[in-house]
Amino acid sequence: MTELERKMYRFLLLVDGAAILVSMVAGPLQHTATAIGAAASAGLISVCLIAFGLYFWVKR
Repeated sequence: MTELERKMYRFLLLVDGAAILVSMVAGPLQHTATAIGAAASAGLISVCLIAFGLYFWVKR
């Protein structure tokens, strides 16, 4: 994994965490559309991070 790929992975982890946090805060505040959108985004980013990690783990 190159340095650029590591930075991208860390950036996506931060964005994923932010999306999860937004979803957790928006839900109880009755912002349903925002909570669902953030949760879906977090799920998609998480799947991509897992696939990205497995891709480099198998190459090792």
